[in-house]
Amino acid sequence: KAQILSHPQTYIRVGNMLRGFRGIAQRTRGFTARNLSIEIKQVARVASCKVKNEVDAESIDDIIIAKGLPKLKELKGFSGIERYFCKEHMDYKIVVTFDGLDNFKHYIESHEKDMEDKFVQASKLSTSSTMEFQNFVSNKYGSRGGGAAFDCLSDDFTAY
Repeated sequence: KAQILSHPQTYIRVGNMLRGFRGIAQRTRGFTARNLSIEIKQVARVASCKVKNEVDAESIDDIIIAKGLPKLKELKGFSGIERYFCKEHMDYKIVVTFDGLDNFKHYIESHEKDMEDKFVQASKLSTSSTMEFQNFVSNKYGSRGGGAAFDCLSDDFTAY
């Protein structure tokens, strides 16, 4: 090994490699100084699960939307509920959105407990008897508040 390292061509190769690393470091130095931040206009709480069939999905709608929406409408900053259901994979998602982080925090701290029994009841209809929860910063884009982006989606790729 010592003989290989002492060979003049090896020094040249190592030197070229180090110069290459220095060049990469100089080119990427600007990237580390960037201050990236996504503005929080809306916050969405997403509950998701898999269901056995459409009847179970409709039952979850009845539990969460029909019974929960009137209560949610009373909350400051409540923006709406959206439901997404994939008929092919039986994925069910419900999205509760609030304007601003403070309104969302108020919901989580004070009012989510009002919805908790509805989510517990709905989770019994999922294939795993649980619902997964996740929070997202939410922004809508498009000519109709974001819906235009979804109008073109289809499971039938021959539809285009």
